Amino acid sequence: MTSNIRVQAGGQSYTFPATGPVRIGRSPEADVVLAGGSVSRQHASLVPGPQGWQLVDAGSSHGTWVNGQRVQAIPLTGQTTVTLGQGSDAATILVVQEGAEDRPVPHAPTINPAALPPTMVPNGSGAPGAQAPGMLVRSRAGDKRFGLMAPVRIGREPGLEITADDPSVSRQHALLEPRPDGWWLSDRSTSGTYIDGERVSQRKIEEPTTIMLGHPTAGYELELVPVVTAEMATKAIQGRKRKKAFGRVGLIAAALVLLIGGVTTAVVLSSGDDDPKKQDEAGLTEAELDRAKAASVFLVAVGADGQPTHTGSGSIISDDGLILTNAHVGKPSSPGQGASEFADPAYLLVALTQESDDKPAEPTYRAVPIVSDGYLDLAVLQIIEDADGNKVDQADLELPEPMPLGNSDELRTGDSITALGYPGIGNPQAGIDRPLTVTKGVVSTFQRDEVVGTERGYIDSDVRLGSGNSGGASINDDGELIGINTAVITAVSESAGAITQGSALLRPLNLADKVLEIARKGGDPDYVSPYAEELPDPQDVPSDVSGVGNGWTTDGQGGCVGTTSLDSPQTMSVAPEQTIYAEFTITGLPEGTPIGVGFVAPDGETQLGSVQDTWKFDPSRQCVSVPFTVPAGVNGANAVFFVGEGDVLAENPLLFQ
Repeated sequence: MTSNIRVQAGGQSYTFPATGPVRIGRSPEADVVLAGGSVSRQHASLVPGPQGWQLVDAGSSHGTWVNGQRVQAIPLTGQTTVTLGQGSDAATILVVQEGAEDRPVPHAPTINPAALPPTMVPNGSGAPGAQAPGMLVRSRAGDKRFGLMAPVRIGREPGLEITADDPSVSRQHALLEPRPDGWWLSDRSTSGTYIDGERVSQRKIEEPTTIMLGHPTAGYELELVPVVTAEMATKAIQGRKRKKAFGRVGLIAAALVLLIGGVTTAVVLSSGDDDPKKQDEAGLTEAELDRAKAASVFLVAVGADGQPTHTGSGSIISDDGLILTNAHVGKPSSPGQGASEFADPAYLLVALTQESDDKPAEPTYRAVPIVSDGYLDLAVLQIIEDADGNKVDQADLELPEPMPLGNSDELRTGDSITALGYPGIGNPQAGIDRPLTVTKGVVSTFQRDEVVGTERGYIDSDVRLGSGNSGGASINDDGELIGINTAVITAVSESAGAITQGSALLRPLNLADKVLEIARKGGDPDYVSPYAEELPDPQDVPSDVSGVGNGWTTDGQGGCVGTTSLDSPQTMSVAPEQTIYAEFTITGLPEGTPIGVGFVAPDGETQLGSVQDTWKFDPSRQCVSVPFTVPAGVNGANAVFFVGEGDVLAENPLLFQ
């Protein structure tokens, strides 16, 4: 017979007989009511059964945790400490079965025996017959040495053997296993584990190896060093020395060539103390950045009724008033653009950047799109009127020096880039009075575009972008425009069904060659992207597609287990400019279908931002997580997932505490 169970929480003690489940959560109707912003209204239950009590998570947004492990269902014996939620807003309870007070506290299983190879045993006694050396793991937190007794768990969760406190790292990211033939690294994350820029799912570690968690270049770095005998290590070092000696002659020769070339170049080009080579090495100069700032503009789309509908950014690229931006800013209806919650504007108000960094842009002109490519999400605007609607002579416009155009094909991973634009996070006040925002980062990698057929469909960077940055410039260290700030969620992990967080995606400038050529010849408002024909018809969305809003998380790692609705929205404690994530479960959506997520304030009218893309997963059930930067001055957000021509598939409301 199952015994009674006692719960100690918040300084109180509750005892329950084994006659039914014990409900735990923030709801006043729960049997054990807990406070805490990350505790769900119906968070978990204690369920009696023939074999005893079980702890069952009830689909909470922030999880139920035992000994640092997130659990869905776990049998209980003795005394168990349970944490509901995460961070400072979590709640901790002690669950005790009657008669178990003197028993040792059990530990939640940290290894799934079914997932281990036959040579491993889950109780930590090691792999029979294993001949692998020990393993040294070096990280920014220090060095740790491990023997052959058990796997080494790596992730963001506290309590793991290697804890990587970095948002790009999954809670349980990877596993190092001592097998009979040596140490093996296994990836278990959504964001990936990388060696030499290549994503790996499993790799034998036979020599010192540097791995990146979460991103090929901007992830969390670990060095894995198999600990071999001193004799073996000496031989390996000697071998590496011989290889370096053979390469050194060529290296010295190359250095001499560069030195001679550098001297010759300096003699020919230098007419004083200004050495061009030194200028290049100095990176982006203040003058180059000031020029790019001045050429950046704030765009406000105005509807036929004279009311603003959405905002974006752009770059002045000619003296006669051509502005490069995104199609979803300038002409959302462009073929190939996909579903959009916004209609085409009657015009776009062009606000010029002010010299003072703390002053908002000054509305000066009106512009209209003259050519757009919906698939590439690029558009060129032409200034036609002043801010009051009076016609202007394009030959006499009072504009800053145009943004110089660079060559995006020359970019390499690791190159510095600077993004400019007017995101909503640039000013804590609501409305359209925003100063220019400048953020810096590096080229992390390049995203392939299958439709265009190029390995450089997007520049993937770690620069910080927000809603309103769309269409703004990213520049290189020469102050040249090399990318158009476009999206932050397009990069995906197709194997795991998760939208990558932390990547800013820029359309390379070289993909804009066609629209720029047309714009310089006067434009073509009827131009259609040649790539749009390869996309599925938005009207072909199957009727059996379904979507569910699964609540919000602070890290995008909730696993789509939460629930929320318009009648019972989730609540969360947030701060302005904090990034949070709306989670959805989507089923039956064909690959290539246009999709979008719009963020709307609780009043149902105020637009807080939007993102658009095409579905890149297969039609099976997928969990996706979409980032959102919290603006100031609003008390909540509803994330609306729409498909095709704008059909709403799921809603995900949240109220801010």
